[in-house]
Amino acid sequence: MHFKNSNDRNSLININQIKLSDSNALKNALVELNGTTAEYGLFLTVKQINRLSDAVGKALRESDRIEIGSGILPVIAEEFCTSVFVTRENYAQLLEDLIYIFFQVKTAVCDRVSDKDLVRLLKDYYENKAMGSAEVIGERDIDLLVKYIEMEKGILGDSLADAYDSESYTDERT
Repeated sequence: MHFKNSNDRNSLININQIKLSDSNALKNALVELNGTTAEYGLFLTVKQINRLSDAVGKALRESDRIEIGSGILPVIAEEFCTSVFVTRENYAQLLEDLIYIFFQVKTAVCDRVSDKDLVRLLKDYYENKAMGSAEVIGERDIDLLVKYIEMEKGILGDSLADAYDSESYTDERT
């Protein structure tokens, strides 16, 4: 896909040349965030930060999205570092899983929920419905998570909200 450059009507910009995110800003933000997350025993290595930066780029490409500046991952990391389910051993993988989940859900709710609200609701679902398992959300509960967020934000249609009230929710793992 190509777009015309407004400065020169004869030149074209290749969409594949546009950066989807600022990986240096993201990496710097994650390094700085290590100071905060270290209080909870969580720390990302340079290798993990590079891997997360690559994962963000891949998730953005797969979801046809772009980010400005450091993006949403530092917000996710800061919100989730206080969870009792997050450990030094699962922290980096959890962040990688959550970035994919975040963009899937953001697309599913058609951007009707702010990024910060979505992160807060994602954490609530992770802790209280998925019992600390991003794998459960990603592999089985994406649709339930979307409905949960739509209910919490009041963006469900009445019939769907009635069908998915708190009394009818059953946890299939129990």
